[in-house]
Amino acid sequence: MARRSPTAVLHGLGRFGLHWLRAWLDRPDCGVQLMAIQDAHHSLACALRMLQEETKPSFADCAIRAEDDCLCILKRGRKALRIPYWHGPAMTSPWLGQADWWLECSGEFSSGVASRPFLRGRTRRVIVSATCPGADQTLVFGHNDKTFDHASGVISYGSCTVNAFVPLAAWLHAKYGVVDAEVGVIHNVPAYKLSTHAHPQRRACTLETEGPGLLPFLLPERFRVDYVLIPYTGVSLIDFRFDLARAVDEAPLLDALEHACVAGPLQGLYALDVRDAAPPAYAMRAESAVLLRQRARLRGGRLVLPACFDNENSATRYLDLLESLVLRGA
Repeated sequence: MARRSPTAVLHGLGRFGLHWLRAWLDRPDCGVQLMAIQDAHHSLACALRMLQEETKPSFADCAIRAEDDCLCILKRGRKALRIPYWHGPAMTSPWLGQADWWLECSGEFSSGVASRPFLRGRTRRVIVSATCPGADQTLVFGHNDKTFDHASGVISYGSCTVNAFVPLAAWLHAKYGVVDAEVGVIHNVPAYKLSTHAHPQRRACTLETEGPGLLPFLLPERFRVDYVLIPYTGVSLIDFRFDLARAVDEAPLLDALEHACVAGPLQGLYALDVRDAAPPAYAMRAESAVLLRQRARLRGGRLVLPACFDNENSATRYLDLLESLVLRGA
């Protein structure tokens, strides 16, 4: 008898949810069946309008209509999809407890306490699209996803910045030893928040605590994150600085990093681009960060790696993690 495909409910069709749906549609062999979409803020008509008019991500290659409380999506390479859509508070959703996975992408239940009530009925796992205090595990794809504990019910995928930093730092430490590190983030805001973000704002970043928690070699007092939110909707910037323990020349290090990105443990997670294009060139890139070789510098053991990252498209890593866990029988 063929094994039943695991099912999932997507909760939240905001910026992250839209990018996740786009990535999922592009993977017809994903192995996860989307049972329903649930959103407290967008009606079915609003969701249809977003999917038909959105340019990032674009669904222009899909024929989409609304019918009988469902989103009907036809995309070349996939069978026609009819996805039930529920508009209302999450805790009144008829889809509670109906799917194997609850994909918590609303941004409103980002703690273990808040998201644990979704574990009911058939639902055995909740995966949160943010750092999540009180989660049973934080699993970063390409770093520690193979350490999944079957006792875990609430799982955090980390965050866009956590995914951008952690696998790179782990690789550098294994090769050269990382003594300390700093990260500078210039982060965008979604268009609907521009009216309330008229000026740049320095914010605390959860990467500052999550990084040392995921990387035992990185002491909290030797790690700093400078995070600035700016009134801009494009691709975000992220610059990494590492003090290395072992001596190495710049060119061999960058060559080794490029090989790791192309055919090694960082494949698919990072790219090392020769050119330094304007940030819009990196929109919808699937990598957690695109490192800019032209701007990289190694001086006296201090490595500086400027990068761009489409933080919204970090939903790709979330989908990678979901697939990885499903393959492990989660």
